[in-house]
Amino acid sequence: MSLNLNKNSKILIVGSKNNFSLDSIYFKTFKYLGYNVDFINIEKSINLRIVASFKKYFSELHYKFLRKKLIQLFEKKNKKYDLIIFFKSIFLNKKTLREIKLRNKKELICINIFPDDPFQINNPVISNKTFLNTINEFDIFFIWSQKIIKKLKKKFKTKFLYLPFGFDSLLISKFKKIQKKMRLKEINFIGTYDTGRLNILESIEVRKKIFGGNWFRLNNIKLKNTFIGQHIYGKRIFKLMNTSAISLNILRKQNYSSHNMRTFEIPANNGLMLTTRSTEQNKFFKENKACFMFSSKSELQKKIKFIFENPRKAEKVRKLGNRLVIKHSYVNRIKFLLQEINK
Repeated sequence: MSLNLNKNSKILIVGSKNNFSLDSIYFKTFKYLGYNVDFINIEKSINLRIVASFKKYFSELHYKFLRKKLIQLFEKKNKKYDLIIFFKSIFLNKKTLREIKLRNKKELICINIFPDDPFQINNPVISNKTFLNTINEFDIFFIWSQKIIKKLKKKFKTKFLYLPFGFDSLLISKFKKIQKKMRLKEINFIGTYDTGRLNILESIEVRKKIFGGNWFRLNNIKLKNTFIGQHIYGKRIFKLMNTSAISLNILRKQNYSSHNMRTFEIPANNGLMLTTRSTEQNKFFKENKACFMFSSKSELQKKIKFIFENPRKAEKVRKLGNRLVIKHSYVNRIKFLLQEINK
């Protein structure tokens, strides 16, 4: 299937419309580029424990409710679209997706942008068997990992394309960069709590600031020289990364050979990235040239010491990372996406 998408084409995004979600960034960027785009906010991403528990134990009921809600919202809009972009949307099944297609134009393109690992069916928040059986119904399935693409191609027949994460250039452009900003001898880490990340952070004795979800678990654990806060966004992230000597990026197991959103957000916010070593990240930002990497806790300590003792070298690496990240904006990701659809 091919379609010549232009500024008059009708585009629909189905996802979670939170201020800083990937879904919202794409929606905002499509609008910035002048496209005719609507949004169906199918599910608000609320991190309350009671909702997470509900999803875990009554996921099938929850998915059924969302499928019904999607059809109702679609009927309410009473429009026929040229392109529908589903962000993850693991509540979908074949019947619902086919019904949506029948209600639309014959030339409709349905794509999915999946920010997790669809094979993790044991976690009801990430994927499930019903969704896996729906993958062949999409015209194109975009995913962030080359490794996962290889696995998907062995099992499914639809078209799979590599779409890395990026950074929100529309947001970053609002912040003024301060050229002569003091780099404090401290480390920041922004990300969700897990035991692997805690294990690495516990090994760091220098001053550090941690922000993100679920770090309240550490109420009874004392980390040396550590400030722990909740989620931060926008300008607060920019200020933190600008004034810290190091912005730490700890990849989770599913990202080990690949990258994550922070891979691009750190250099975009003019931070100096010290990250878990991976093949894909090294292609984007060459190690010791545009970022620093580590593979063990002992190597991490050595890299921290090197950065603190070599501020000029560190600043060169920071600046190159900031220059290279420009081509990885979501503006460019959307241009690539539309180019592939129009082929």
